[in-house]
Amino acid sequence: MAENKNVFSKSKKQLLSEKIHDEILEMIIKNATDEDMVLNEGRLMEVFQVSKAPVREALIKLCAEGVLQSVPRYGYLVIKSQEKDRQEVVRMRILLEKEALKEGYEDIVQYHLPELMRQVDGMNGAKKLDDVWMIWEDNCEFHLQLASYSNNRLLLRYLQETIDRQKRIYAQQMWELQKTLKTIFHDPNSHRRIVQELSNHNLELALKYLEQDISSK
Repeated sequence: MAENKNVFSKSKKQLLSEKIHDEILEMIIKNATDEDMVLNEGRLMEVFQVSKAPVREALIKLCAEGVLQSVPRYGYLVIKSQEKDRQEVVRMRILLEKEALKEGYEDIVQYHLPELMRQVDGMNGAKKLDDVWMIWEDNCEFHLQLASYSNNRLLLRYLQETIDRQKRIYAQQMWELQKTLKTIFHDPNSHRRIVQELSNHNLELALKYLEQDISSK
């Protein structure tokens, strides 16, 4: 099979709506808004000094991720994050990613080990990962790249949606742990262990390390 390009690499230039999305999410995580507070499009346009379109796009995405609930003619309510939500999203990721790795295993060990290791080396060496959003982005890039070798488009779509829903939960945990979204603990070898076991043709151990990595988030 031909070499699979990494389709999950992101441009460093965020869309304006993505930037606003992350800033609203950070406001919620830092309790800049109360859990039962209603967010208003007009007020957010004033805060960010932008037009309605990027604010609307950001709010719609936050609704899709289970962070906000749209109430017609009222605004957007912040949905309280529960421990049950974290457990459910982790279980779903484990199911999807382990299945994807099993499906893509033969192609990975034949064709894709070098590019996976380059991704791991780039994450651990070329960047200073001291920000929760940067760590999350790079972590998701690795997991989506690993799952992409299954060539199961429906599985990948569900995985992307699940990861999007986990973003707020992950950052909220980090904030509650240390009251900052900077210089958080990050294990630089968690992905390397997975790739190393794939290099050793040990699928069972690679699956074990994959599950451990997902569960730690």
